[in-house]
Amino acid sequence: MAVLIVSEEERKRAAEIIAEAKAHPVLFETIRHGVVDDTPLLRLKDRKPGIERPRSAHMMFPGGYRAAFSIEQQPAGLCTHLSISVEGRQRKGMMPSVEAVKVICEVFGVPFPPDKSWNEEFEPGEYAINLLSLYAPTKEGNT
Repeated sequence: MAVLIVSEEERKRAAEIIAEAKAHPVLFETIRHGVVDDTPLLRLKDRKPGIERPRSAHMMFPGGYRAAFSIEQQPAGLCTHLSISVEGRQRKGMMPSVEAVKVICEVFGVPFPPDKSWNEEFEPGEYAINLLSLYAPTKEGNT
């Protein structure tokens, strides 16, 4: 079982990651070709060939939780994208607990529940929960 530890150091690092993501949002053009039909579980085999996800800023929380955060330009507007996984777990494929996800969402200022969520295989047999939420809608007439 992973234990989530959040100190001021982790909050400061998350704030730095958020600022960097806001300064450099991932453009829709970069991610649109990798979009897969709405699915609760995206496996490696389901990804379109040749598509690589743009790098996100990552951080480790003491106790084994890993978070990746980005701001993405989507048709609806700017969205936060938070991905959370567990490292150093006792069994392969272990997912983060709901309680840990809620706390990490709070640290990154991401609403819980999110507008959209799905589980994603990022290495064979290893999964992360992804949370996508709209935070700056596109102004009407500006698509």
